[in-house]
Amino acid sequence: MQLSEYIGQDILLRIPLIEDHHQVVKLLGVEAGGIWIESQEMINKIYSAVDKEGSERTPVFFFPYHQIEFGMVAIPGLALNERAFGV
Repeated sequence: MQLSEYIGQDILLRIPLIEDHHQVVKLLGVEAGGIWIESQEMINKIYSAVDKEGSERTPVFFFPYHQIEFGMVAIPGLALNERAFGV
C-alpha cells in the first residue's frame, strides 16, 4: 500500500496546524518530504484571516510528514465496531 495510490481521492488526516481533530482532505501529490493537499478548512482559515471570500484559483497546501499525526483510507472489506456486538 502506497500513499501515492490515493492521489486525487479524499483521505482522512489529522494535521494539528489545520484543526485539533481529523479532517477530510483531497490528496493532490506525494513527495519524499511530505504531501500536497486541498483542504477546505485551511482555505476557510486563510481567507478569513485576510478577509477574502473567494478566488479564481484553488489554494493547495504542502505539509511535511512530521506535521501529520495520522492518516486513514478505506479499503474493500467489512469493518465492524466490536463493542456494538458485545465483544
